[in-house]
Amino acid sequence: MKLNKLLSAAAAGFIILGAVPSAASAVDDTMLNPQEELTDGTFTYELENGSYILTHCETGAIVTEVPQERNGYTITAIADNAFTECTKITELKIPMSVKKIGTSTFAGCTSLSKITLPDKLTEIPEGAFISCTSLESVDIPDSVTSIGNYAFYGCAALADVTLPASLSNFGTMAFADCESIDNIDASKCSGYNFADGMLTDSEKTKIYRASTKLTGDVYIDNTVTSIEPGAFSLCENIENLFIPSSVVTIGDDAFGYCGGLKKIDFSEGLNTIAPIAFKYCLELETVEFPTTLKEIGEGAFFNCPKLNRVTLNEGLETVGNGAFVGCTSLNSIAVPRSVTKIDENAFGYNISQEGQYELNNNFKMSVFSNTAGARYASSNKISSDSVDKDLKKTAFLIVAAGLVIAAIVFAIVLMARGRKGASAAVKEAEKLEKEQEEEANYKKIIDE
Repeated sequence: MKLNKLLSAAAAGFIILGAVPSAASAVDDTMLNPQEELTDGTFTYELENGSYILTHCETGAIVTEVPQERNGYTITAIADNAFTECTKITELKIPMSVKKIGTSTFAGCTSLSKITLPDKLTEIPEGAFISCTSLESVDIPDSVTSIGNYAFYGCAALADVTLPASLSNFGTMAFADCESIDNIDASKCSGYNFADGMLTDSEKTKIYRASTKLTGDVYIDNTVTSIEPGAFSLCENIENLFIPSSVVTIGDDAFGYCGGLKKIDFSEGLNTIAPIAFKYCLELETVEFPTTLKEIGEGAFFNCPKLNRVTLNEGLETVGNGAFVGCTSLNSIAVPRSVTKIDENAFGYNISQEGQYELNNNFKMSVFSNTAGARYASSNKISSDSVDKDLKKTAFLIVAAGLVIAAIVFAIVLMARGRKGASAAVKEAEKLEKEQEEEANYKKIIDE
């Protein structure tokens, strides 16, 4: 996923752009061609537009600061991946001359606990401090307008952050998987607000990051339309989550590793649950989706071992790859007719100790014939019941019973009519006999 791409990019930082002399070798400033690469045994530089860019730091280096000048030229930038995996650096000061740092510049500097950034810096780019697991504090300069995607992703020790007044862009998963994050001071920042343990935009329509100290019941404000990627990741003490009808999208990894989450109250209005949104929610047992939901993303409920009941809504269209993989307690599911796409391993699969997908032989599906659900069950050799056949059988029995009842009623009516008809005939005969008797008496009187 995105993280893998970033780490792959970080690995590229190991490429050394030229021959690196030993630290003991001196650089003869008078002999140096300014177009050539410069190294001082720890850092490598490249001249560009009259100033140096620091392109590489030896991974085994133990340094505390970046120089401001080399060979008469000012160092104004640090390149992508320049300090990647420099695991022996614990503190670092960057000079005021540096105006730019690159993507993944300090990725994987696992011993780095403190860094001083220059006042002229305008951006903390994508993945700049990704997986700096010892980083406890960082002063973001007032000049910074943008914090990039994954900028501080996985900084496990980072607890407090102060956002500068100049900030106008907060990147995706900028502070995701920061398990110690507690307070985000946005008091100087007009574009953002931190209240009730949640960082939002000033209009409170998006939640960017929540404090991992949140506990018990969590109610999302009804002004929120989007819960951004990684917003509640590693909030392990949330137990009950109440999502209002205003929320349309739940982003990637939004509630990943919320190990204590037991109940989710979804409301009508939700449209999309993004990939790995609820991965490793170890206590979650039941999920019932609103009728407005259209898409459940890849691995959305990956490894939720206690999840035993899932109610998919009519109106759902797509279920992503491995959406319910590792839900070892889930033994059945009913797939509505509206579902048109089910990706591989979406239902009925667990992960073996070797990391392979393995089918849960006890898993069963209820499906409609000639639908995505029926095709998925067939192609994965999963036992299934056809709902529409059962409905046809039930309908036939209802119709048959109706016919029988109708026949009985019809017979009763005929019998009633028969009795009524017989009674009328008797009355008619009696009337005729009486008339004949009266006629005979009349003739007798006349004759006499």
